[in-house]
Amino acid sequence: MPEGPALIITLVVVGFLLIAAEVFLPGLIVGTIGFLLLVTSVVLVFVGYGTSAGVLAAFLIGALTFTAFIVWLNIFPRTFIGRRLMLRTRQPADRTADERRTLVGETGEALTPLRPSGTARLGGKRVDVTAVGEFLEQGAAIEVVGADGLRVAVRRKDGLEPGAPPA
Repeated sequence: MPEGPALIITLVVVGFLLIAAEVFLPGLIVGTIGFLLLVTSVVLVFVGYGTSAGVLAAFLIGALTFTAFIVWLNIFPRTFIGRRLMLRTRQPADRTADERRTLVGETGEALTPLRPSGTARLGGKRVDVTAVGEFLEQGAAIEVVGADGLRVAVRRKDGLEPGAPPA
């Protein structure tokens, strides 16, 4: 069993390795053990070498941790394993919302009962919609009255509420 400086260096190295292993063994157990080993190494420096050496060790381990994390963020996505774990493409968030806004005023047919949400055919495409005002049955003619993000609000095409007298 190592003693003195060798023990402290061993604890630091094993602590960093366990924190790095947390990427592949999720659950915070291995990473927590690694963190505790780093804290233990700093405590041993405080006990064995005094306050100033302990503060210096804590600062160095903190700086090393921060630097290693920044390097990991920049290098890991380019590694063999990183390419397998991370997405390669980006999905534009507002493209879908813009497409939905162009549906306002369009008419279509409810493919499923809208109680209040369901599926409708608008412009030849299946779209998830939400009925406003009333539940609509399958096959009902509908009109898009609003689109907010991914939500498309529809109502009966004639605009009449059930039981309302015609104007």
